Amino acid sequence: MSDLGPQEAVLEAMLPYEGYRAMLRHIEKRLTSLELSVAAMETERAVSEEKRKFMVARFNQIDTRLDKIDGHIARLVWLIIAAILGGFMSFVMQGPLMPG
Repeated sequence: MSDLGPQEAVLEAMLPYEGYRAMLRHIEKRLTSLELSVAAMETERAVSEEKRKFMVARFNQIDTRLDKIDGHIARLVWLIIAAILGGFMSFVMQGPLMPG
């Protein structure tokens, strides 16, 4: 056998495992990095979902306001048409078109 002391024998026996330990440390670092990336993506997805909900609510409010404006414009158009017809009827009834 060899003339190694007990501590040296243990260190020599552990040498093949050092490569595995380094590989495991590297894998652990990568796994931690991936976990952080997944957490960041989940956070971003949650924030995007809340923003989307806010935008949908905002667009619904805008649609409601546009419908109200459309209704008011339709009323104004009818009032203008009625005023023009009333003026024309008044003009016709006064009779300036009649000869005489």
